[in-house]
Amino acid sequence: MRARARWTRMSSAPVAAPRPLLQPADSGRKRAELMVAESATVLLRFHFLERELVRMAAGWLPGTEDWDTKLFLPEMLWQDALVARSLRERILELRYPERRIAPDAEAPLIAIYASFIHAPSDLAFVTALARAIKPHVRQSFARHLARADTLGDAPSVHFLEHAITDLDRQIARLNAIADAHAARRPELTPAADRWTAGVAAALAALPPDMFSRPELPALAAFDVAAAGGMPFAISRTGVRDRRFHRLRFAWPDRHTPQPPGEGVQLQVRQAIHHLNEVWAAEMAGACLYDLLEQAPHDFLDDASRWCFDEIRHCRMGYERLKEWGFGESEMPLDAFSYDSGADADAIVRLGVIFYFETTYIHTKPERAKIFGREGDRMSSHDMDFDWADELIHSHYGKKWLAYFLEKAGTPRQPAEIKKLAEQGVIVLQQGATETDKAATQAVFDRLMAKARGRVGAAA
Repeated sequence: MRARARWTRMSSAPVAAPRPLLQPADSGRKRAELMVAESATVLLRFHFLERELVRMAAGWLPGTEDWDTKLFLPEMLWQDALVARSLRERILELRYPERRIAPDAEAPLIAIYASFIHAPSDLAFVTALARAIKPHVRQSFARHLARADTLGDAPSVHFLEHAITDLDRQIARLNAIADAHAARRPELTPAADRWTAGVAAALAALPPDMFSRPELPALAAFDVAAAGGMPFAISRTGVRDRRFHRLRFAWPDRHTPQPPGEGVQLQVRQAIHHLNEVWAAEMAGACLYDLLEQAPHDFLDDASRWCFDEIRHCRMGYERLKEWGFGESEMPLDAFSYDSGADADAIVRLGVIFYFETTYIHTKPERAKIFGREGDRMSSHDMDFDWADELIHSHYGKKWLAYFLEKAGTPRQPAEIKKLAEQGVIVLQQGATETDKAATQAVFDRLMAKARGRVGAAA
C-alpha cells in the first residue's frame, strides 16, 4: 500500500506553494521537465513501435528472396526485441504497481506502423526501413533523450542511447543491402522508391511531439494502395535467392536417411546443413509472426532470439563454404523443412522446429569432438556454439508448445504435435522424385570433387 500511495502522490498535478520556495537554476528546471507518468507514456509508445517492427521483419523473412536481406532481418529483429524488452521492463518500473501493458489508446498509432508491412517487394520493404522507418525511430528516440533526465531516468537514457547506436548500424547496413539488391534487380526499383516515398510522407505528417503528448491526436491512416503497396500475407514456402543452386533437397541425406560420411565429406555435409538452417530462422520468424498476439510478452524475447540464433547457424555454414572456395552458385539451398509446415496450423509449425531441434541435438557435441580431433577447429567451434544454442531452443520449444496447447484448450500433448510435425517432414521426403534425387546427387558429386581436389592440392 505504501508503494501505491507514493505512485498517486508523485503522479498528481503540482500544487501551488503557499509561500516562496527555493527554485532551481535553468539546468534544474530542465531536469524536472518530464515526470514519471509522462516518461512512461513515451516509453509505452516506443515499446509498441519496436514490437511492431519485430513482427514485420519476422513476417517478411520467409518470403524474402534477397540473401543479404534474409541474413540481416533476424539480427535486426532480435536487436529490436531487446529494445522492446528493455522498454517493457522500464515501463513496469515507472508504472509500479500498474502491471498491465496494453495498446488501448495507442491502437491508431500502432496501426500506422503495422501498415508498413504491405510493401510490394522485399526490396521495397528494406528500402523503406533504411530511408524512412528506421530514421524516424532514431529521430524519435533522440528527441526524447533531449528531454529525458539523465539522473532521475538514467536507466531509460542508458538503453535508448545504446538503441540509437544499434539504429545507426542498422540504417547503414540496410542502405548497403538496398543498394546492392537494387543493382541486381533494377526492375524492382521504381516500385520500391514509390513505396519508400509514401512511407516517408506518412511519417513526416505525424506531429513531431506525438510520442510525448498525454493523448494521441487524430491520426490519418496510411494509404497503402496510393503508395503502391500490396496486401501482405506471410509466405508459407521458403523463397530462395537465385544466386544459389536451388534444389528440393540440398543433400542426399535430406531425402534418404544415410550415414553422414567422414573426413572431407562430413565437413562439407555439415557446412551445407548449417547453410540450410535458414529454414529454421524462417520457421521461428513465422511462429513469432503467427503467435505473437496470443502470447505473453516473453514469447517475443524467446522467439526473436531463436530466429537470430538459427540465422547465425546458417551463416556459420555459409562462411565455412566461402572459406573453402565455394561460390553461391555452387551452394545448394532447399526449403523443404520450412515448406513441411505450409498446410499446418501455427502450433504444428512450432512443432516442426521443435522436432528438428530435439531429434538431432545429440549430433552437435559428437561432431564438435570429431572435427576437433581431425584438426578442423572452425567446424568444431561452430558445432560447439550450435550445441549451446540448441539446448536453449529445446527449452523454448517445450515451454511454448505446452503454453499454446493449454491456451487452445486442446487435449493434444507436445509429443503428439512433435509426431505430427515429423509426419509432415516425412511426407515431403517420400515425395522426392528420381529427378529430385539425381539433381541432388549431381550437386553432391561436384561439391565433393572440388573439395577433395582442394585437399589434394594443399597436401
